[in-house]
Amino acid sequence: MERALLIGEIGLSHEGSLGSALSMIKASKKADLDYVKFQFHKSEYESTSHETFRINTFPQDKSRSEYWDRTSFKDSEWVQIIEYCKLVQIGFLCTPFSVWAAKKLIDFGVTEVKISSGDANNWELLEFAKKNFERMFISIGMSTKSEVNELISFMENYDGEFIILQCTSDYPVKPIHVGLNYFNEILARNGKVGLSDHTGNPLVSITAVANQASVVEFHVVFSKEQFGPDSGSSITFDEASLVSSFRNLLPELYDSNYDKDVITEQLFEVRSKFGRGLALKENLPKGNLITEDMLTLKKPLGPLTWNDRKSVIGKKANKDLKSWNHLNLEDFD
Repeated sequence: MERALLIGEIGLSHEGSLGSALSMIKASKKADLDYVKFQFHKSEYESTSHETFRINTFPQDKSRSEYWDRTSFKDSEWVQIIEYCKLVQIGFLCTPFSVWAAKKLIDFGVTEVKISSGDANNWELLEFAKKNFERMFISIGMSTKSEVNELISFMENYDGEFIILQCTSDYPVKPIHVGLNYFNEILARNGKVGLSDHTGNPLVSITAVANQASVVEFHVVFSKEQFGPDSGSSITFDEASLVSSFRNLLPELYDSNYDKDVITEQLFEVRSKFGRGLALKENLPKGNLITEDMLTLKKPLGPLTWNDRKSVIGKKANKDLKSWNHLNLEDFD
């Protein structure tokens, strides 16, 4: 069974603090995630003055541009983040929201990229990513089925690895709208499928892992009370640990070397304790005949089974027989 990759989406939850970003990377590694993911914004390359806030929770920011500027990192800080990921041995992923941002990632030596749902049909960005990144994760949270098929066709000549992440771009999304039933359609077309989850419920990610997801992405925070627009659709690092623990356990549950007969044979002592043998319901004096209604089965495993009862029915007890003992063939004439 393929081991699902787990991506902890830090996004902009660091609020522009390098210290917070590094702390969240460390917590993601402790939760046994495979990647952390950030967002790379530069307002002049991705937005016009008409862009509005998805959720305006920022009292200090009068516009999206101010928000991007306040929460963005300098080149030197991006280098520190990438180097810290290498140091703690966790993969670095980032979503560029413009070709300019994607070029910066290339400059930083990044070889894998995550494309957001809003850019799943941004052919300019996708074309650049196809030519410059070895692996691409693409969310389809805003795409129709027809647009997903168009995306798959567009990626057919890609030399690297391409994984679609089923997604619904709602924050938080209701479980009924997660769309795991769409997995099979993507698998049939693309061979692999993942989930980018915004429910804030770790059970959804666990279910995705159990349903052949190659990749599962979820927003992570220290607390759901943490400031930011994505906290309500995030899971905590403790909850992320539950997801990774399940992911790590799953291959053992489906161990292809499991042999029911071999395992049962190894349980001989337990089977003996919980098995049953032929016995009497009540004491039987010597000389009396056995009838079927006198017989029962009692623990532990005994010399005679229920199928052996026909061998003793109608026979005479050659000694006083006690109900707390198992029966033997030698007890009868």
